Amino acid sequence: MSRLFYLLLTTALMGMASHARAEVTPYPQAKGIEASPDYRVRAGGKDIFVHKTPAFSMTTFAFTEDAEVVVEVQRPIKAAIIRPLSLGITATVQANTMRFRISRPCCLAIEVDDDLRRPLFLFANAPEVNAPKRGTRGVHYFEGGKIHEAGRIELKNNETVYIEGGAVVRGVIRANHASGIRILGPGILDGSTRNKQTESVMLNGCRDVEINGPIVLGGYGWSIVPRLSENIRMSNVKVVSWRDNDDGFDPDSSRHVTVENCFFRTKDDCIAVKAHSRFGKDAAPSGSNPDSFNTEDVRVMKSVFWSSEWGHALTVGFAVSAHAIRNVVFEDCDIIKKEKGPAMSIDNHDLGLVENVRFENIRVEDGCDKLIALKVAFSEYSADCPPEFFRNNPARKDPSGAAWESVRREKRSSKRGTIRNVQFKDIRVTGDRMPDSDIRGFGPMSEVSDVLLQNITFQGKVLKSAAEANLRIRNASNVRFAE
Repeated sequence: MSRLFYLLLTTALMGMASHARAEVTPYPQAKGIEASPDYRVRAGGKDIFVHKTPAFSMTTFAFTEDAEVVVEVQRPIKAAIIRPLSLGITATVQANTMRFRISRPCCLAIEVDDDLRRPLFLFANAPEVNAPKRGTRGVHYFEGGKIHEAGRIELKNNETVYIEGGAVVRGVIRANHASGIRILGPGILDGSTRNKQTESVMLNGCRDVEINGPIVLGGYGWSIVPRLSENIRMSNVKVVSWRDNDDGFDPDSSRHVTVENCFFRTKDDCIAVKAHSRFGKDAAPSGSNPDSFNTEDVRVMKSVFWSSEWGHALTVGFAVSAHAIRNVVFEDCDIIKKEKGPAMSIDNHDLGLVENVRFENIRVEDGCDKLIALKVAFSEYSADCPPEFFRNNPARKDPSGAAWESVRREKRSSKRGTIRNVQFKDIRVTGDRMPDSDIRGFGPMSEVSDVLLQNITFQGKVLKSAAEANLRIRNASNVRFAE
């Protein structure tokens, strides 16, 4: 037997053994959850339940090693695409069935014939390790295969919410000045039946928080909000929603925040880094040192984003009424859709400073009408907006006409916030056209300054100037391109 033949045979046998060791674990189906009429899914030869929502279908399971996934579409398939494209997963399509393999945990968006209103989201998880045990003290345990009408879940120091795979928990999670809390498990925190706007998860004045695994579904209002909090670690979380003001993750006046290996599909902003300077009396930190309202050290990595009709995919702002937001990094991420508005942005509508923000190794795929927007502005969102125009005033006047223009002229004569030291590096745009971009200060006293655009490519071509990048610049200084 030749050495080459021996190596080929050994490799083939190892591959067969690897497939033999693969194991898919479907999560138990909760009775009363409507199945998708659009898709049927099998993974590793096992049927996987597909959840219906008004905007997409969704399926999730755990697996090891390697698995074949078979998706049967309840309509003919002309073309299918699996995002993010950076994973390099392609399907074999025959009639109304597609097949592909996965070899590691992933979050996929599957589009059939460019239908953005009926995609399939597939969340393939690694098996859990050291999951909390039922009956453990301090653990709010929600069993799989059931719908739990939980209402308001309050977490105290060192407590855990555990949502088992296949569990659907209808409720909200709240923690106030707590430390050492955890929100774990691959099940669903479901806000889709809620008819009042509120946060799905609100962490107020908390420290040392871990959020790992859950699907946060159908939020009405912001989804996950750490406010005046620090040391927040979020991983393997899927925020998927389609309702008004459903921001995915809004770290507000918080520090030392990490987001990694997550998936977001929202109608509004996917990630919005904020820094308000005023909260209720029970929210403010002891002593109310102005610097305690700053947002610092936020890192978002290795995650996937689809922002649909409203908002932005990755953004800092609009609220910067605290002294500063600084040291924010978005790195190694895929923006697979941005149907309207900018993919990457900083919107400073207040009097604070935004500095040291870096967007690096970002892959922008499709449906993006604006790539970059850096803007200092005054608007109905601004903290110093007169009450009669302020957005949160239910009886607000329309921000237009002579009265509104008079307010804007007054604001232009005084200094507003600033944006400085921003870097866009290794940004790859692969759509069918180059989107527009804007860098715009409010005036000479409220500029955007020191912006570096390095190795920005469109369809593989490096863009070397504002003209090539379709970039408009106004009231900004030291905007540079580099390869």
